[in-house]
Amino acid sequence: MTEKKINFALGRIKACKTNKCPLEALIRSYHLNIDLLKFIFVRAVPGYELENKKVKVIVAEFLKELDNNMALKTFINKRSIKSLKPWLSKMDLFFKSLKLGQQKNIASLQDETEKIFGILKISTNKLFVKK
Repeated sequence: MTEKKINFALGRIKACKTNKCPLEALIRSYHLNIDLLKFIFVRAVPGYELENKKVKVIVAEFLKELDNNMALKTFINKRSIKSLKPWLSKMDLFFKSLKLGQQKNIASLQDETEKIFGILKISTNKLFVKK
């Protein structure tokens, strides 16, 4: 994940918002946040494999590693992660309701997703500066 990829993804999200496609913008924002989380985890914990693992498993292992790895705590603190867990559960509920054909809370979820992006972006910048 480079700065160029992040900016490209943000441009696509902004284009979706301006074209009145809030659902696509939310999904793209979700994927960007998950990619940033994976990037932080792989860079902070060398040798960790992400292949064929679901997001919930990655987040659970990330939380376990956060308790044990002091180097990981320098990039992201536990208080920031506490806001990540409710967001993930809200997104899971949103995707389940989306399967049923009900679309609601898109604007509020997009706002919360952007806040989570800010937290992850700060942690990613710390990682870029340190490496």
